[in-house]
Amino acid sequence: MPTVPGFLEPSPANTLADLWNRPTNLPGGLWPLDDLRTVARTPAGWLVLEEHFFTEDKHGGRGCVTVKIDQTAEALRETTWIGRDLGKVSIWGDGTFEGGLAAIEGDIEVRFFAHARRPSGAPLPVIEISHTFLWYWDAFPTSAGWKYLNRAGREQDLLRWELTEDSWRVEVRALEMRQYLSAAGLSAVLQLDYINKTDGPEIERVDDVFVDEWAHFHFYADHDTTMGDRPVTSGIMGQYVLTGLRTSKVPRFEERRQDREYATFIYGLDPETGQPLTHTCDPDQLGTYYDRDGTRLHYLTPIYFRREVLQPYAAEPTRYRLSSSRLTCLDLWGIDLSFNSIGLVEVYLGDLGRDLPSDEWGHWRTYNVPPEGKMDEGRFRRDFLNQFASSRDVMGDLRRARESANAASQRVLGAPLWKALDGDIKAEFDSLIGPVADDPVSLGPALLILTKSLIDGIDVGPLKGHLSAFDKGDQSLRLLQRFANELGDTTDCTAILRHLQSFRSKGGVAHLAGSQQARAAESLGVANMASLAAFESVAGRLVTSLQKLTELMVDAVQKSESAAEGEPRGDE
Repeated sequence: MPTVPGFLEPSPANTLADLWNRPTNLPGGLWPLDDLRTVARTPAGWLVLEEHFFTEDKHGGRGCVTVKIDQTAEALRETTWIGRDLGKVSIWGDGTFEGGLAAIEGDIEVRFFAHARRPSGAPLPVIEISHTFLWYWDAFPTSAGWKYLNRAGREQDLLRWELTEDSWRVEVRALEMRQYLSAAGLSAVLQLDYINKTDGPEIERVDDVFVDEWAHFHFYADHDTTMGDRPVTSGIMGQYVLTGLRTSKVPRFEERRQDREYATFIYGLDPETGQPLTHTCDPDQLGTYYDRDGTRLHYLTPIYFRREVLQPYAAEPTRYRLSSSRLTCLDLWGIDLSFNSIGLVEVYLGDLGRDLPSDEWGHWRTYNVPPEGKMDEGRFRRDFLNQFASSRDVMGDLRRARESANAASQRVLGAPLWKALDGDIKAEFDSLIGPVADDPVSLGPALLILTKSLIDGIDVGPLKGHLSAFDKGDQSLRLLQRFANELGDTTDCTAILRHLQSFRSKGGVAHLAGSQQARAAESLGVANMASLAAFESVAGRLVTSLQKLTELMVDAVQKSESAAEGEPRGDE
């Protein structure tokens, strides 16, 4: 039978359930088999660190502290928990101050790792975790736990918990925990104390003990008439050790050191067979300008990808930043790129191995295609001819045009014409490069970002304060048109903004497509155009619009300054 998570799964190996046999004189229903299955010597999934609960049929909890590796045997000498006073500040009669992060119990140095604290005034328990552990993983808090980012910038679960007013359960990813313990030279002592309560006939007391180099537990079952209608009680109490282990889960700063099998990418076609030619992206196996014989494939060999390779990055603009020349992920990684004459993404083979995290290689391989079209001329001149040259960057031009228009309007209106972008829309506008798919539907979201940034972002206050006349019902675009006209516009330079707004309302970008969709697309000048071509057409005309508006404002300022210089001074 196959393994099906959640339904058909093999029992975890090396658990107490496998190693501890039920006492022969104990009724079967009292043996805590399910609890014993959770105590594993080599866990790999979620691991309970801290727990507290109370129900009619069961109560108890778990805890966790850390000790030095050479003190684990002493830590397991008893089933009684060690480190019970950690997480509390104590001041003794002689003034001795104990901060609650470490304690000496006999010959053992016990260190705090995790607990739930119930401070007065807090509606829920507060989960507190060893800062060293969180720092090691560079973790960040979520609403119910902690996560960290791997080198690729992907979120990884680290800790999670469930809380109520009087109960809690805290879990950690076992592989990350063992990796940390290995790096820190520590072992974790995991503690368990459960009591089950049920009804049933009277039984004789049963005691049993499990002792091993990694665990020490005591089990009992008894009949206690003071427990009311649940007189049969059974309990398990003890501790076990989780040792450190170098695992596949390592912090970002160690990922580069891991041995890996470099991915291969298509760099051309075999002229004899028509089959793709592939080569590893391992930088150490690629040629450089210093090679004598030139037999190795060069580091700067362009590798090509369909534009869709950028979709997951474009979908998360607060994490990834896209431009016409680079893709970056926060402060974690970045890779240079460009777009060739037919819109393919081009990246150098060596950069794929050096700059792109290995977790991303599989995704990029999916969109890898043989070379076609002409390399971006600007990049070729910069990288191979050492010439100063720019590449086509319509969105970079548009962002700069918006900034220039705002700078000019500051002088004319006394305030920027466009409000400062913030939050998600700022991230979307700053990272926008246009549609990253050939699907016609992909045009709408890209144009919507332009609409929000350049139309919804207009600040009407300075316009109304400057205009000599306007109608009460004038909206932002009508006010902007009046402003341009007062400056002497004879080309209706703001028309593209009105067409863009019309396309949003009638063409199905922000609303359901209606009968005027075709007319709106025609007015916008994108009818029957591919998504990328349509976007770049609109963005290019927006650049022209803002540049013309800036020119009009600069001319107005210069005329005003010239007029002021020509006026006689008061003492003349």
